[in-house]
Amino acid sequence: MSKRIYVALDVHLKFIVAVWQVMGVGGRKKLTIEGTPEGLRKLVQAVGPGEVWAVYEASGSGLEVHDRLTEHGWKVWLLAPTHLPQSTDSRKNKSDERDAHRMLDVLVAHGELGTKLPWAWIPTRKTREDRELVRRRLKLAEKLGQIKNETTGLLRVEAIRKPESLKTAWSDKHIAWLRGVAGTISAPVGKVLRGLLDELGFYQDQIRQMDEELQKLSEEPEYRDSTARMMELEGVGRLTAMTFLLELGDVNRFTNRRGLARYTGLTPNRYASSDVDHKGHISRMGPYRLRKVLNQAAWAHVRTGGHWASWYAETAKRRGAKIAIVGLMRKLAIDLWHLAKAA
Repeated sequence: MSKRIYVALDVHLKFIVAVWQVMGVGGRKKLTIEGTPEGLRKLVQAVGPGEVWAVYEASGSGLEVHDRLTEHGWKVWLLAPTHLPQSTDSRKNKSDERDAHRMLDVLVAHGELGTKLPWAWIPTRKTREDRELVRRRLKLAEKLGQIKNETTGLLRVEAIRKPESLKTAWSDKHIAWLRGVAGTISAPVGKVLRGLLDELGFYQDQIRQMDEELQKLSEEPEYRDSTARMMELEGVGRLTAMTFLLELGDVNRFTNRRGLARYTGLTPNRYASSDVDHKGHISRMGPYRLRKVLNQAAWAHVRTGGHWASWYAETAKRRGAKIAIVGLMRKLAIDLWHLAKAA
């Protein structure tokens, strides 16, 4: 009968601190390795054969550690850092080895006593790759907005106002006018304005290219029907639909709408004790990109008179626009989830 071995990893970009325990055989062991494929092979050899369960915290280090250790037959979980139990002492006396031991305690308790393991869902490699396209598109929109704000600020400082005949900001005519202005003002300011406009053109071109790729991606068999159904909802475009699908990964992993709402981070924090039941701000626990596109979709839904628009108006009147728009974001997320599952 194979022995079960529990391993906890504190993963960094250049190195990994590993702590492991073989149940029923001695104490814990520690090894620091390089964060490379060769380093992981050394770890596998040091831990030895058996049924190996391993954990490490989800971070910006990516999923290479998970993928490579899984190839060696290990069962690997990513832990959600915000859900790990942490004492005041562990917060004030923090080290890589302490963090690894803390995770190992959680893993051993799960394996031997059946306690809850705060694991994070791991998307497939294709989902991860497709996410990169969507995330790049969202980042480009952020950068474009920053350039527009910087340009507007420069014009305000120089007391330059847009002619009333230019009704639409950032149209081709508006940008042509800005280029003309750059040639009539002082040389230093004109050079800055021309540079900003060049950046504006670059990001606009990048967005056009990403939109073309995003459309191709949305037409692939695994996304086509879901995207089409979701885009029927007022205020929801292709980018919102694809962001929703890829940030969720597998819509069927949520068994009810409460679980979905918690994942989006749009449910309130709650403190209940004795006769006290206090609800605070939303948790913001899930992917921020999902909340970002849901916020944009919610305002578009209101502007276009979607089926929740009257609910928003009534709620905003009673409780304020901020609470109402968050509630609408939550309703849209649930609607999109139902549409994606039905596709």
